[in-house]
Amino acid sequence: MLFAEIAVEAGRGTDRDTYTYAVPPGIEVAPGHRVWVPFGRRSSIGYVVSLTTDEPEIEVKDIERGDPEPLLLPHQMEVARSVAEHYWAPLIECLRAMVPPRVRSGRSSGAGPSARQTRHSRLLTYARPTGPPQPGPPLTEDQARALETIRTTRAVLLRGVPASGKTEVYMAAAADALQQGLRVLVLVPEIALTPQLVERFCQRLGVPLAVLHSGLTDLERAQQWWRARRGEVDLVIGSRSAVFAPIPRLGLICVDEEGSPGFKQDRTPRYEAGWVARRLAESAGARLVLGSATPSVAVYSEARSGGLALAELPRRVQGRAAEVELVDMREELLRGNRMPLSRRLIETVEGALNNEEQVILFLNRRGAATFVQCRECGRSVQCLGCSVSMVQHLELDALSCHYCGYSRPLPAHCPYCGSIHIRVLGLGTQRLEGMVRKLWPAARVLRLDRDAARGPDAYFEIFEAFASRRADVLVGTQLVARGFDLEAVTAVGVVDADLPLHFPDYRSAEAAFALVTQVAGRAGRRGRPARVVVQTSNPDHYSLRHAQTGDYEAFYLDELPLRQAFSFPPYAQLAVLTYSHRDADKAATVAREAAESLAAALLRERIDGVLLQGPSPAFIHRLRGEYRWQLTLRGEGLPRVRRLAPRGRGWSYDVDPVT
Repeated sequence: MLFAEIAVEAGRGTDRDTYTYAVPPGIEVAPGHRVWVPFGRRSSIGYVVSLTTDEPEIEVKDIERGDPEPLLLPHQMEVARSVAEHYWAPLIECLRAMVPPRVRSGRSSGAGPSARQTRHSRLLTYARPTGPPQPGPPLTEDQARALETIRTTRAVLLRGVPASGKTEVYMAAAADALQQGLRVLVLVPEIALTPQLVERFCQRLGVPLAVLHSGLTDLERAQQWWRARRGEVDLVIGSRSAVFAPIPRLGLICVDEEGSPGFKQDRTPRYEAGWVARRLAESAGARLVLGSATPSVAVYSEARSGGLALAELPRRVQGRAAEVELVDMREELLRGNRMPLSRRLIETVEGALNNEEQVILFLNRRGAATFVQCRECGRSVQCLGCSVSMVQHLELDALSCHYCGYSRPLPAHCPYCGSIHIRVLGLGTQRLEGMVRKLWPAARVLRLDRDAARGPDAYFEIFEAFASRRADVLVGTQLVARGFDLEAVTAVGVVDADLPLHFPDYRSAEAAFALVTQVAGRAGRRGRPARVVVQTSNPDHYSLRHAQTGDYEAFYLDELPLRQAFSFPPYAQLAVLTYSHRDADKAATVAREAAESLAAALLRERIDGVLLQGPSPAFIHRLRGEYRWQLTLRGEGLPRVRRLAPRGRGWSYDVDPVT
């Protein structure tokens, strides 16, 4: 008799990863099969994890039915177990992440065409080749050396300055894999997934490809997933969730913009796509390329120590680097300029517009005014469910919370003291857009942020309008920081480079360096003289000084001693354990008791090298009506602590947090 260990959907809230079922005659299953099993008084979907002939000591129920073929591939099952172990996540949650919702349900799964399909995402139209493969430009010496490193090494960090031709190296490596009958996966941050990128890969390689990202409808995601699973495509391009795509004969994985926070999932399982890609490459026997102009400090440290091969592209293949200028906004204030735009930035924008060139203004903050403050009591209007100030949004004619979505009209008087003397303060992209229109009324202005790009295909419509030069100025958040390769952009303004530096995150300097470097890389792509103006109140901060010169190595050497002094990655692992509850006292009490219990367990089990900190209020203490307290674990060998961690309703774990 054959028995199966099955991860059951209905058992998601329990402490067990798998349950044992008997495989009755007439049913053939293997690891990765989706099956239907009795669970309590109902039937539930599950996934076969392993098989054994060892008879269990308890009476078990039979599997009711299963799919004709395994839904998940063997290497995916191995990856799911690795993700569950590393990120302290239930195995069933990791398996669910690998299957789109429409496929999981088993009903109208998208396995075939749908007569009721009404929406077709425009991005998918770029994923169809229109002719034979198009030859690319000859590789430079640097690119050829990088390609040779990829051919001879299993895992490579490809560090290249902006416009150094990393994408050409990816495509050359992908062509190698395709010639060997292997398939390719390319991962990019959501913000970099442009029609430009998809079209370049499709036309250069001459093969149909699948696209997987959150902007597709559920039906489209299922259809694209099935194309990959059936081997109908040789190339898959997608955002972080595409790392779980079922790709047979996977031979190459390219992770573009390694280190981008867009690769970190904010819900269970809280995985980082770059880490998962490395486990996927090992399980599938594929080659791995991690590419970036600004790789994470931890990954670059590993490459320097020999854990990864290092290939570098130190020179641009075309164009020349823009001149980057730091403007001290403190001096602007002393000279009487109270505007959020410096005189130097205004002069740079005017010069570009007079030359009929394009401008990008970057501000990583949505909305119009970032808070509404009472002049008498000094308090700001807060969200009812979160401990954050509400942001004014002009399109809503209201205030909105960026964390839970709650909105309310702009009050006529202070909700705390009743004063009518209230004012809107702070600068967001909406207010910046209005300011640009007033300063340059003849300029055609577009805005690209999550508010402007909410509708179907809105992001691509804005991108295409700017790329076709139907606009002169583009105002945006981090959506404009990557993926734009436009020859007419000669002026870039970073309106507030200090925003990442004010965030309570050990990677704040890394984030500031990366954002300024990436945004600056949007200018000067085709040889025209270009200028980048970076506005800051901290012009002496090492991250901004090195971003000005584009010197990643110097930034790394300044950042690393700080990481070592405070035991942050790459010198230690981190895990944040968060308890949430609607009652403030209950949340604090449970977190305190859990900290005491965990500290005692660490001593009892003689686990050395792990530091427990907290409990402390989370950065956003109240979120969606729940109060949150956190315990932080720091050290080596954190998997040793998993079995001691507090469990139960209200607890969540974040291993390798990005904030």
